[in-house]
Amino acid sequence: MFPKKVNYGLRFLLTLSGIAEGSYLGVAEIAERENLSVKFLEAIAVALRKGEVVNVRRGAGGGYNLARPLKEITLYDVVVLLDEKLVKEISSDGNNTEKAVGRFLLSVRNDYARMLRRVTLDKLRNYFVDENENLMYYI
Repeated sequence: MFPKKVNYGLRFLLTLSGIAEGSYLGVAEIAERENLSVKFLEAIAVALRKGEVVNVRRGAGGGYNLARPLKEITLYDVVVLLDEKLVKEISSDGNNTEKAVGRFLLSVRNDYARMLRRVTLDKLRNYFVDENENLMYYI
């Protein structure tokens, strides 16, 4: 349902949520931690920066950090930046069949967008915390 770009973007943001406030983390380090392609992750980082979801600092000690807390970033924010299909034009012109299908698809897309706007990424962080608490260590 969600493209890899969205999945990787969420992993990128989740990793950034774990760094100290005022700190920055480079794309290469995140890519290594998450076993992702640096080049692909750089493109994702650029899109998230343009969408004002992350901040960037250039130079030594630079990298990325969150522009705002996870509770203020919605899944819609991420999906609309990384999955162009959500904002792609849906035609409701043409014959009656084309108009009906177009109106139906617009309605579904609008409902989907409303749902994504209600989900903030602090819920993602909660899932991450739950997963870490469920880890069992064996000696």
